[in-house]
Amino acid sequence: MASPLWARLTWSRALFAVLVLNVIWTASLFVCPYLVHPGSFPTSDVASQVGGANLVDHENIWATFPIYPRIIYTIGDAQCHQLPYRTFWLNGNEMPIDERMTSMYVFANLGLIAAIFARPSTSTGQVMLNAFPEFLRRRLSRLGSERAGAFIVVLGLIPMAIDGFTQLFRVNGYESTPLARVGTGALAGFVGGLLIGAMIVTIRQFSIEIQALRARFSSPSTLER
Repeated sequence: MASPLWARLTWSRALFAVLVLNVIWTASLFVCPYLVHPGSFPTSDVASQVGGANLVDHENIWATFPIYPRIIYTIGDAQCHQLPYRTFWLNGNEMPIDERMTSMYVFANLGLIAAIFARPSTSTGQVMLNAFPEFLRRRLSRLGSERAGAFIVVLGLIPMAIDGFTQLFRVNGYESTPLARVGTGALAGFVGGLLIGAMIVTIRQFSIEIQALRARFSSPSTLER
């Protein structure tokens, strides 16, 4: 017989699968720098340190890696600039993505877990509210579930947007700090994971309620009436 914890984790197989995949990806970010030789990044070559987002432009480096880290670093390259001064270093190597994105993936796991243990609802906003402690839920619920859900998402993304765009456009020469990148990434990652998880929970709960209605109206006692 399955334990209550396992039953809760697998209540939505789709959501559990998303969590497992994200945990594997997150773990890979920390493991892969140890799967290649220390100092595998040519830091003396300035050109090799400059990359673009949404573009695989360091394939010449990844081609020298074993297959697993090569795959992870290539996927990271496709998502991130991979600038060395904005990236954590482990084992003398850059991590596959920068500090902000690493933080986002780490805390997205917590957002997904929060959605898993939140009370189900057919409202995505309500599931998000249910993931928070009672004192916060009571205050946010005054906005209405959907507005509260939108408010949570906006509140989670605004700090990252301000920090990121201020850095991008070099407002007053601004360069974000590691703490700011990690903090804003953590907030956005948690809210993003919570939103995705809440949407999946909503779909699952809606399916359960539809099945219950069908069973109710197709039961013999209902038909006799």
